[in-house]
Amino acid sequence: MSRPDHPLTPGERVCVTGANGFIGSYVVKALLAKGFRVRAVVRDPTNAEKTAHLTALADDLDATERLELGKGDLMVEDSFDEAVADCAAVVHTAAAVVFSAADPQRDIVDPSLIGTRNVLRSVAKNPSVRRVVHTSSMVAAYGWSQPPDHVYSEADWNTSSTLNNDPYGLAKVEAEKAARVFVDGLGADQRFRLVHLNPGMVWGPPMIKAHAKASPKLVRDMISRSQPGVPHLMLSVVDVRDVADAHVRALTHPDPPVRCLILAENHWMPELMQRIQAMWPDIRMGTRTIPKALVLIAAALDKQLSAAQLWHLINRPMTMSNALSIRAYQMSYLPMDQTLRDTAEPMITNGWARVESR
Repeated sequence: MSRPDHPLTPGERVCVTGANGFIGSYVVKALLAKGFRVRAVVRDPTNAEKTAHLTALADDLDATERLELGKGDLMVEDSFDEAVADCAAVVHTAAAVVFSAADPQRDIVDPSLIGTRNVLRSVAKNPSVRRVVHTSSMVAAYGWSQPPDHVYSEADWNTSSTLNNDPYGLAKVEAEKAARVFVDGLGADQRFRLVHLNPGMVWGPPMIKAHAKASPKLVRDMISRSQPGVPHLMLSVVDVRDVADAHVRALTHPDPPVRCLILAENHWMPELMQRIQAMWPDIRMGTRTIPKALVLIAAALDKQLSAAQLWHLINRPMTMSNALSIRAYQMSYLPMDQTLRDTAEPMITNGWARVESR
């Protein structure tokens, strides 16, 4: 018979991979706040510089005794065996957030694809785990093969991304599909429930400087004027605190959907940046819209960007639906202006973004 699949309850232990990352850190915080025990897994738990913020937030929540650090490396098979032992669930947030690389297979696709398989292999060997929440992305659903007026939902799969034009999107698609194939191929006594969450562009308050270099980097670059302006891209934005909340809801839901987009609103990027500029009128920010040709030139010089991907996405509506998240998880998303302010403010006050006064 298959493993039991009743919802998790406070007091049970949850393993969180990539726990020191932007999303992972907030998942740890949300779980501790709800009374769960958390094993926060990082590559090197002895590196206090990478984990101090986790122990600090546990202390703030009076939950020090419910947090422990674990070790795991996405590219090392069996390295998560100890981390998942005696856990009731695993939240797998760890992945390479890189959009362009000299070797995209090795540096972008493999950490997501092989890493996810390695985590699931460890889970399959541990009978206490009955549920896994895999943090995928909206990019596993979108694609430019659909007409511009298409509204993307959980039924959609990205068939546009390739190793050459968008290795990050390809990585998310392959990891999600490979995870499903892996679980479906398990014997009944090893099978656990696998749930995928697909967040949009994740913004919100960075806990540490390293988080400002994750998905909030777009905001940091605009504040710092590291680029002359911003591209005309449609962004499906969600607050990191809502993403963390969705993970907890997926663990505690009696029958969670297999796949669910998590996003608050769809907006053009220049509009969002202009709203941030209006909150700090005395700071000179890079909010003007950059022509497509200039964006592509800049992308060719920045290894973090994919010119091939941007060619398809600039000026193109990419509307994502959050209807399932509201219906299934009763999500109530934070107001967009709160997310925008809370993303920018720590960067400004902590000096994580260069600021030029008017």
